[in-house]
Amino acid sequence: MEQQQFEIQGGSLEKSLNGETQLDLKAIAKEAWDLSKERKSEILQGAMLIVFVGMFIFWGLLFYFDVSDLTQLPPKMEITFQILLIVFSAPIIVAMLLIGMFHSVGIKPTFITLLKHAMGSALVILLALLVAALTDVGMRLLILPGLYLSMGTGFSLMLLVDKKLAPSQAILQSIKVFNKYWAPLIIFYVVSLFAFVMGMFSFGVAYIWLIPFYINFKGVLYRELFGVKVLSVKDQANQDETIFHA
Repeated sequence: MEQQQFEIQGGSLEKSLNGETQLDLKAIAKEAWDLSKERKSEILQGAMLIVFVGMFIFWGLLFYFDVSDLTQLPPKMEITFQILLIVFSAPIIVAMLLIGMFHSVGIKPTFITLLKHAMGSALVILLALLVAALTDVGMRLLILPGLYLSMGTGFSLMLLVDKKLAPSQAILQSIKVFNKYWAPLIIFYVVSLFAFVMGMFSFGVAYIWLIPFYINFKGVLYRELFGVKVLSVKDQANQDETIFHA
């Protein structure tokens, strides 16, 4: 008979809120790079799907608003595009982030399975819209508040799905942990942004490695800061198989 037990890999929300978690960005980067060497395809599927969805929405809106000059897009079209892109891409982004989290604990999920799971939650879209609205308001007031909210809410979607937190609590806990570890997390986001900007000069080829590396890096960061609950299954041959349990 199989014996089942749960365990937490990595840190925990409580430890991070108390400032007890140690973040070694160099070690995390090495682990994320090693993960990305072998596990790129699932993440790249999500990235390609986002591009396809964005193009489909854009050209659909061009037809709907009867736009012939791409240099003069109606403001209403731009706003509609932003909202629709958030709505349709939010589950895809969540699936990609969960893949990074899974990879951090040695699990190899399929992108389609996680996407179906993410699409089943309306709260994912609600939270994505709420985060986008907060960031936009912050940017309009001053750039720094917008940047702070953008980085501070970076783990909110993962907390919503993994820890089953309410959207408001997911945002709040993500910001609280960011405030405790703002220095290494700002370094992570700034370096990532610089890498993605530089990636444009490779005509997008560098993104084949940059996107999986970023997602896996964030997955390992999430494991260290919040912990990932997994289910250990011991069969009669005493062989352990660890699977995700949400």
